[in-house]
Amino acid sequence: MSSSYLLSLPICFILFACQNKPSDEGNKSLTIPVTTKKFSSKSNPCPDSLGSCAEVEIKVPYITDHPKADLINQIILKELSLVMENFPPDLKSLQDIPTKIDSFISQHQSFSQEVDFPQRWSFNVFYNVLENNDNSLSILLNTDIYTGGAHPLNDICILSFNPETGKKVIISDILKNEKALKSLIVKEFRRKRNLSDTVNLTDEGFYSNEWPLPRNFALLSQGLYIVYNAYEIGPYVLGSTELLIPIDAIKPLLIN
Repeated sequence: MSSSYLLSLPICFILFACQNKPSDEGNKSLTIPVTTKKFSSKSNPCPDSLGSCAEVEIKVPYITDHPKADLINQIILKELSLVMENFPPDLKSLQDIPTKIDSFISQHQSFSQEVDFPQRWSFNVFYNVLENNDNSLSILLNTDIYTGGAHPLNDICILSFNPETGKKVIISDILKNEKALKSLIVKEFRRKRNLSDTVNLTDEGFYSNEWPLPRNFALLSQGLYIVYNAYEIGPYVLGSTELLIPIDAIKPLLIN
């Protein structure tokens, strides 16, 4: 069973600009215009005579009409390059994504020829805009990859930006007491799970009773949203862990 705690806020379930619309369509009502760049392909035939198939669908955010668009887009591209690092060539621009996709499909075809059972591979990337205002732009990138084996690989990456500078926001930019944040995170987790302070989290399957600072976070108007991916604080079977720490609880830790 996953330990995920999904936000009750509708914004965290809506795929912003990821519907069946033109790939460059954007929402001009947002503070920072965000458009969707869409790429998709699949092996041919799909499925083949053995039942094998590789399918790819990638929808990524692209910033337009903003003074810091180039800087923000480069940071997003850098994150995408990590997601696609196993498929050549190097990702230097969005124009390289189709070649990356061809590499993924080619690897699938080569592997399929070596085995005698169907191979159903998939590579999906999509995103949500969590916050977009004068103070913050926060984007959640969600990647699902399956290339056989016991289970797919799912990874969530949250990128938060300062709209004024275009720079990526790190945890020390917004919080003045990292130790207190660690304590607050575990406290909030225990509250949601109705676990007392005496319960050892290792008995619940986690690696430790003290968790590291989250790599993926966004300071929203409703509070601090954080995500731990599988393997960060516990084994795959526990899934990802998501928390929203209410804004009133996080306020004392914020840098003024």
